[in-house]
Amino acid sequence: MTTRARTALLFSLALALFAAACTDRASKLPDYGKVPEFTMTDSTGRTFHASTLAGKVWIADFIYTSCPAECPRMTAQMKKLAAQVQSMNDVRLVSISVDPLHDSPPVLNDFAQRYGAPTPQWTFLTGSPPTIHQIAYETFHVGDVIGKIEHSTKFILVDKKSAIRGYYSSLYQDDLAQLMRDLEALRPARS
Repeated sequence: MTTRARTALLFSLALALFAAACTDRASKLPDYGKVPEFTMTDSTGRTFHASTLAGKVWIADFIYTSCPAECPRMTAQMKKLAAQVQSMNDVRLVSISVDPLHDSPPVLNDFAQRYGAPTPQWTFLTGSPPTIHQIAYETFHVGDVIGKIEHSTKFILVDKKSAIRGYYSSLYQDDLAQLMRDLEALRPARS
């Protein structure tokens, strides 16, 4: 076997092992349950259906515009993620307000624009208190609007079949790096 043939064979083997490792990594991610269908309103005032996210890997976070500390910091981190995924047509970012009584679409849109959003890839959503309760509390288990406004500083990774696959601190670079590795592992998965 020539050196060139041996190099080509080794390269092909390495590529196959890499592809298998990526697929294997995706299968090892936990499955925290499925995100149900929901309908909300985006920051431009348009109706947003969860079906828009079908076949996409997406990252969700829960914020509110009058939050004094964590939300601006989380949104700044989400802006960095938006820059990293801008060329990935199968990835979306979704920021959901946990203060629907205050965060009307115009208020949410003003907040989003401070961070270079909304974009076709990054959507800011609001909705009725029962819808937000269902999504934040019952589905993602990261916040609530019933009684008092509360939310987590976690980013949540959702796969192309709407299964929740991971929770990551928005405050630590190591967690954000792991989020990106896990997102990459989920991207090749077929819906």
